[in-house]
Amino acid sequence: MQIITNNKPRFMTDYLDLPQEQQDDYFNLLGEDAFEQSYIQYKGIWYCLGDFVRTDENFPSCWAGYSSDSFFSGVLIRFSHDEDFVVMGTYLS
Repeated sequence: MQIITNNKPRFMTDYLDLPQEQQDDYFNLLGEDAFEQSYIQYKGIWYCLGDFVRTDENFPSCWAGYSSDSFFSGVLIRFSHDEDFVVMGTYLS
């Protein structure tokens, strides 16, 4: 498995700080629960923290979760020491 990251901490934002188009999309998808989530922008795409699944033995232990793009690729998330930031990466297998 190849993991690509620049180890740059990214700020997690609240629903009300998202661009209006993203607010509309997430509200249509999650309803009132959209207000309770945190969001991260990575490579120009907004991700909801709730979209990530806890990693298993297939991933290095430093990564907390993943969101699949396809059967062979996706996005990884790792929490920073500061709880408002996360580090993102891309995995390819």
